[in-house]
Amino acid sequence: MRRAVAALLAAAVLLAGCSKGDDLRRYAVVRRADVWQAVITDADRGRLARLSDAWMQAQADVAAAGADVGVLGALAVPGARDSTRQLPTAGAYRCRIVHMGWRQGQPQNVPAVQVGDFGPCTLAADGTLLRFDFPAGVQRHVGALYPDIDRLIYLGSVQLAGEPRRRPYGEDRDRDQLGVLEPLAPGQWRIAMPWPRWTARLTLIELRAG
Repeated sequence: MRRAVAALLAAAVLLAGCSKGDDLRRYAVVRRADVWQAVITDADRGRLARLSDAWMQAQADVAAAGADVGVLGALAVPGARDSTRQLPTAGAYRCRIVHMGWRQGQPQNVPAVQVGDFGPCTLAADGTLLRFDFPAGVQRHVGALYPDIDRLIYLGSVQLAGEPRRRPYGEDRDRDQLGVLEPLAPGQWRIAMPWPRWTARLTLIELRAG
C-alpha cells in the first residue's frame, strides 16, 4: 500500500509539472524508483518483467543460426554488467544498434544478429533525468533515462524519417520503447530493450564515450 501511494503521489507531481506532450517530466522529492514506475505503461511493465526471457530466447535464436557474437564482447552477454562502473552523464557519445533473435512471425532467412554502424548520439541533462537522442538512419530514438538505484530505465519512442514530430512516450504503443541501461566497462554502456515492436527478440543500443 505504501508503495502504491508513493507511486500515485509521484504521478500527481509529474502531471502537475509537465507541459502538454512532454514525456520528460520534472518531479519533486520522491523515491527514485517510484518516478519511472509512475510513467511506464502497463504494456512496458510486462516487457520489463520478461527481460530475462528476451535474452534467453535471443541467445537461443543466435545459437540455432550458428551466428558468432564473440566479436561483440560483453555487449552480447546478459550478465556482463559491471557494478563498479559509473552510469553515464550528459555529453556526446557514439552509439550503435544490435538486433538479436527473430521476432515472432519474422522469416528466419533474416540474420539472427544484425549489427549497425556507430553514429553520434547525445545525453542531455533535464533536471535529474537524462534525455537520450540517437538518429539512426531512418529511425530516431528519443526518450528519457530515469534513475533506478544502480541502473537507468529508458522510456522513449521511435520517430521515422520525414515525420514532422515525435510521438511522446505513451501516445503510440507501437512506437514506445522500453529498456534498461547498465554499465559494461569504462566508457561503455548498453540499453537492453526486450521484445521491440518491429524486429528481433532483443535490441541493444551500445553507448561509448567520445
